Amino acid sequence: MTIELYTQTKHMKFSNKLMMVLLFLAKISLGQSSQVSSNLKDFEGIWLFIPPEWSNDTSFFAFDFFNKSNKLTLYYRKNKITVHSLGPDIIGFAPQNKEIQKLSDLVEVGTRMYFFTPNPKAPNDSIKYFEEASPSCLAMYNGIAGEEEFSPPEKDKPNYFTFNFNGRENEYHQQIHHLPNPVVQALCRNSTEKIKVEAFLKIRYAMIKTIKTFLYKEPSVPSKMYLLQNDPVEVVEEKNGWLKIRYYPEKNGEWIGKTIEGWIKRSDVE
Repeated sequence: MTIELYTQTKHMKFSNKLMMVLLFLAKISLGQSSQVSSNLKDFEGIWLFIPPEWSNDTSFFAFDFFNKSNKLTLYYRKNKITVHSLGPDIIGFAPQNKEIQKLSDLVEVGTRMYFFTPNPKAPNDSIKYFEEASPSCLAMYNGIAGEEEFSPPEKDKPNYFTFNFNGRENEYHQQIHHLPNPVVQALCRNSTEKIKVEAFLKIRYAMIKTIKTFLYKEPSVPSKMYLLQNDPVEVVEEKNGWLKIRYYPEKNGEWIGKTIEGWIKRSDVE
């Protein structure tokens, strides 16, 4: 064997060993990230699905709503200005070292999340009476350690989570404060979906129907602020023909971070 060939062979052996070490470390890293438990209470709120970079479909927004052991998904089609929802589903984590036989086997803390479609006709909670709404997934609150493309936690609380359905590409969701105005407008035009979302989120929505509606600091105490026709609002309180509302101003489709509250006449909304 020549010195050159010997050197090449030695280099190849070293490269192979190095590759084995890197694969081993990657496997350990993935195993560690998949063992980080999440809690159902961490998922409470409204989450915006973030399409992968390679996706060319920007015609829709998808929102996941979590409320204890239930999840509702809302789709908003920008080109058609329409909404439709899926669910709500019954959710929970698989217990350690135990196979799921019934819904009561699901636990609040874990990594592997399961989704089931409600069945009011089921005689008991055996999963044989419930359709699995989607395959089990690895659910991680605040994503995977080491990911840097997301903003850091706000006020010491993580603000995104990751789904991985049976080894597919990770699906990322970022927590948002409220539904964007165009989505609420679409909901107000679809009474069926509006009622469904309102019941799940325990939020009441309405849309201004008059050309201009002045806000009142208190009923019969006017202010200089006003809302325009089709502005969407959250109804906080109703009293004697008045509504206390909350409005989220947007600029170029983005919430500016401020909230406007006041009273309007009940007759000014639809």
